[in-house]
Amino acid sequence: MLGFWDREVAQPTHTSWMEPLEVRHYINEQISGDRGVWPPEWLKERLNGRVFERALSLGCGTGKLERDLVALGICKRIDAFDGSVASLAEARRRAEGTIRYFASDFNRPALPRNVYDAAFFHQSLHHVAKLEKLLRAVLRALKPSGVLYLDEFIGPSRHEWNDERLEPYWQIYKTIPPERRWFEIMPMPVQWNDPSEAVRSSDIVPQLRVGFRIDEFRGYGGNVLSVLFPALSRVEPPLLQELIALDKAAIAAGQPHFHAVIVARPASGLRRAMAMARYFVEPKLRLALRAARSALRSSAR
Repeated sequence: MLGFWDREVAQPTHTSWMEPLEVRHYINEQISGDRGVWPPEWLKERLNGRVFERALSLGCGTGKLERDLVALGICKRIDAFDGSVASLAEARRRAEGTIRYFASDFNRPALPRNVYDAAFFHQSLHHVAKLEKLLRAVLRALKPSGVLYLDEFIGPSRHEWNDERLEPYWQIYKTIPPERRWFEIMPMPVQWNDPSEAVRSSDIVPQLRVGFRIDEFRGYGGNVLSVLFPALSRVEPPLLQELIALDKAAIAAGQPHFHAVIVARPASGLRRAMAMARYFVEPKLRLALRAARSALRSSAR
């Protein structure tokens, strides 16, 4: 995984569906109600003058979010980590003096307790296998009055894709001229060279609700765009408008959003204690159940 992201810094191969300006306007409008207001600007308005003295950014990449948060006056100081050395080097090169970067592993978090006024995930939590362990660490690291902000892919996990789920997308894909498609037959929308991609993305919101209270959920779709866009070699304006319209239609038909901005607060009192226990115990119970099932299958043979 880390080798993939180090390579992406030097020689990018991944094209994000969010890059076209028209798509960004579509995303912004769903989050803030205004095509021209970006998510951090919407957050600043929502905070109504509150400034975070010390914040944490988890999976910072090359550091754009932290620079925006400081420039907008949302955060005074930020500690930020990532597992990619190349990403951190680029982030440090561009950093403001109030941003401190360090290397760490999502799945083995070592965070101080009760020190942060806010914690931020930006397209990073869907790369985490040990969601419970990391969310437990974040819950401990936040002050009781803290805020958790996520801008995340929360759609199907990588193992949940199959021919049946792909079929509606294939029906759209085969109507697109062959010269605009990378593949003759549409592949599963799973980034195979990054095994962490969407490893447990569909578990994010359920696990978040264990230890946090969600105050804002601003879904912004991506149900069609994020699946089809990487399989296309050329997306000219008419086709882009068609894909945006299909994305809107999917949400209007009741599909859960694949992407969302979420603002949440840490649980307190008894609920916090119960959340800490659940985050600790439930992964161990799942492992024990899997081991028991495996043993039963072996004995049945």
